[in-house]
Amino acid sequence: MRQRRHYIVLILAISIAGLMGCDSTVPEHEPSLVVEAWLGTGSSLPPIRVSTSQSVSAELNALPAPEGTELQVTISDVLMPYERGPNPLWFHPVAASPPVLSGGESFNVMLESSVGTVTASGLLPPEISLLEALITAPASPISVVLVDSLNVGLDSLNLAINATTGFIYPVQVAVTWDDDGHDGWIEARLQPDATFSSSLIDFFLLPSEVFPESGAKRTEDGLLRWEGVYAVPVPENTSPLPEHELRVIMTRGDNRFARYMTSRDAPDRRDPVSNVNGGLGFVGGVAIDSLRITVSN
Repeated sequence: MRQRRHYIVLILAISIAGLMGCDSTVPEHEPSLVVEAWLGTGSSLPPIRVSTSQSVSAELNALPAPEGTELQVTISDVLMPYERGPNPLWFHPVAASPPVLSGGESFNVMLESSVGTVTASGLLPPEISLLEALITAPASPISVVLVDSLNVGLDSLNLAINATTGFIYPVQVAVTWDDDGHDGWIEARLQPDATFSSSLIDFFLLPSEVFPESGAKRTEDGLLRWEGVYAVPVPENTSPLPEHELRVIMTRGDNRFARYMTSRDAPDRRDPVSNVNGGLGFVGGVAIDSLRITVSN
């Protein structure tokens, strides 16, 4: 028995030495360019943010692209040169009055630097025009359990410690827009100025959604329709619905846009899905429209 214990001690010592050896051979971080831009149909060429990735142990301050980095954008075979601005993280079009982008145009972004060559490409979708947003709210608030999702413990089913009872108005919004036959994706978002503190309530409601445009509901008039719900908190069960501003935003993009939007908060991913070749980040072609509405009883 004693001899067997010596073997165990020897094995543990070898294992610890091996782990220490692994720690001493951690590969160094190799920097990559990070490109972030949104090209909008009906808008002029935007500034483009370019930074250099850092190791996880580095400070959170963004690191600009290396000196000498060159960026150019091609819109439907027309070259649009860019230059670095006063803020070294941002590149701007050289043209004093850059052209307005149109739906159906292709775009290609290319960077040349000492880190390497980075490219991203896509198509600009047709413009989207919201027609109306119909608001429906109950006559009185409903009672809900409010949970501070940042303080939920490991036992996620035991919510009593961080839960209180409160009241909300669930406000339903029905948005319509023209069906122009575009085979793309939509991100619909409701942004009230009266925000609610519990992300779990928003999870069970529907203040935002990413969905294929072909799967949207249709009205009798042939319009496309999306319905979402957001919450407005009130202190008492007799409190009226407070007057507030609501912004309804619809963003149209392609399947790359949809993968990026749905992977931004994925718990099993460190970075969202990228369409950048040779680097990190995302360069999206989108069409955006919004409505601002005053909501009251």
